[in-house]
Amino acid sequence: MKKNRVIIFDFDGVIVNSIEVSFEINKETVIDLEFSEWQSWFEGNIYKNIRQEFSSEEYQIQYFEKYSNKLIDLLPVKGIENVLKKLISMGFILIINSSSSGSGVNNFLKKHDLKKYFAEVMTREVHKSKVEKFKIILEKYKIKADQTVIVTDTVGDVKEAREVGIKSIGTSWGAHEPERLIKNGVDFMAEKPEDILVGIKKILV
Repeated sequence: MKKNRVIIFDFDGVIVNSIEVSFEINKETVIDLEFSEWQSWFEGNIYKNIRQEFSSEEYQIQYFEKYSNKLIDLLPVKGIENVLKKLISMGFILIINSSSSGSGVNNFLKKHDLKKYFAEVMTREVHKSKVEKFKIILEKYKIKADQTVIVTDTVGDVKEAREVGIKSIGTSWGAHEPERLIKNGVDFMAEKPEDILVGIKKILV
């Protein structure tokens, strides 16, 4: 029986560079919000780290409505589709594990014809903990933690993946700088999208 080969992708800061959009929406609510504080929310689970002003479900619904409206006007990271195509041709199953809203992520993927590459899109509606979504993926696809990897732009994802034994590939074009990701134990840094393939080869193949 053929084993499943799974690659997990974060969405924001990996598939699309939506960092400025996210920060600016939050800054509309708290004018004195600094970018460094916003970055710090992603040092762990975003839903546990954000300011109290942003923590209510009512605020988050409003945030993601604004986010979705702005996200749809952005373009995918240049070169990322070629990476997705290559991984599919290599026999990998691709899954998104994101803290964003399902409607925003799915609408973006459909608009840019990227939805076809992903077997599943797991967003905040599935669970607000990426650890729990990792567990769902491992169980559903009958794989061990060392048989998959997550591609992400945040320290929080690196930490949550480590909780279940999954290694990580960091991107240089997202919320956290390469130095911060390396300091927190990311297993490989991708300076450009095609480097993701190099990282996967080093970690899994």
